Amino acid sequence: MIQKTTLSSHVLARALRTQQRGFSLLEMMIAILIMSFGVTGAALLTVATVQYNKTTQYQMVAQQIANQLAESMRANTDGFMADSYKKEDAYSSSRAAASVPDCVLEVACTISEIASIDKAKTANTLIQSLPGGDFNVQRSGNRADIWIMWLEPSAASTSFGTVNCRSAAVSGVSPAPRCLYWRAAI
Repeated sequence: MIQKTTLSSHVLARALRTQQRGFSLLEMMIAILIMSFGVTGAALLTVATVQYNKTTQYQMVAQQIANQLAESMRANTDGFMADSYKKEDAYSSSRAAASVPDCVLEVACTISEIASIDKAKTANTLIQSLPGGDFNVQRSGNRADIWIMWLEPSAASTSFGTVNCRSAAVSGVSPAPRCLYWRAAI
């Protein structure tokens, strides 16, 4: 009897050791699946971070351009009050570079010539700095309403929409641009 007990405990110990030797294929597959979810999540987070950084960069450029245009209007207040800076055409992402006009008299430019030069330079800066860059300007008393418009290079634009856009400039435009609205006292 003693030998049977020793034999069965020996078989039992051996059976336990074989069950404890390593991971099964099912356990490995589950571990790989859980890790793949984590790696995919980290990759998507990285992509979103890069997209939003680019969006922020475009917003900063748009703010700088709007501020420069407002400063040009302040320097030419008479031209602004005469509506020489007004630009209300529909948005176009494929505008050609604007030719910068010259003054009729080289010694003195008129207020409307200065405004035309400022608008052409702003248009060219937008074309060079922002994808599909364009702008609109309206005068409301002594305030300038400025809209800077551009296209986002990714799907990030769909999450922000066109809430800051002048509706007359972007109605029916596809793809819809991203807009920065800037109001300046002149």
